[in-house]
Amino acid sequence: MDFITSVGFVSSVITIIGAPLVLWGIWLLFLNYKEGKRLNQIVSVVLQCDKDNRKIVPLMVVRRKDITRAELQGILGTIKMKPSITGRYKLDHLNTKKFWQDIEHLQASDNDDNDQLIIPCTPEEIGQFDV
Repeated sequence: MDFITSVGFVSSVITIIGAPLVLWGIWLLFLNYKEGKRLNQIVSVVLQCDKDNRKIVPLMVVRRKDITRAELQGILGTIKMKPSITGRYKLDHLNTKKFWQDIEHLQASDNDDNDQLIIPCTPEEIGQFDV
């Protein structure tokens, strides 16, 4: 086998190995782009009282990647409270297993920009806010 044939053989082997690796890398870049786009989707938070059909939608929104219990409680803390209420808001739903499941669902969901975290409230709970 002469030198030219050896170089041709080596370059063929490199191409056979390299081409699938390049395609795999491009596929991983596409998946990473798609996941980044999903994580940057906006999720809205809604306090909703079904008994008297009142809703409160905080002015702040949260990106899917940032939706955590602490972030949600910070957003809820930005809602103006009635002057007669001292201290922090009280929402019983925030201490339930369903609340944690809702957060987990939103973090894993792949809906297109229309996800909402609906926090059910009693009339007394929604009444603490001055909206």
